[in-house]
Amino acid sequence: MRNGNFEQYTVEEVLQTFGAEARALLRENRIDRSNLRFADACAAASITPDEFFAQLDAGMRRRATRFAGRAVAEHA
Repeated sequence: MRNGNFEQYTVEEVLQTFGAEARALLRENRIDRSNLRFADACAAASITPDEFFAQLDAGMRRRATRFAGRAVAEHA
């Protein structure tokens, strides 16, 4: 995943961009809300920005799949 632009964001900007999904993953990785550059916050938490965004993407896809499955079941 190429996320060079997101690495330059602050942690707060990542939260504003990705919302609740990012909040939960930041909390799980013990990254606090701050104006610290996201890449630096990830380094302090021993996770790379690529790993973070891969986990975020996977979680968002799982939730979307579950939601779609429920919607289909409701209309069946």
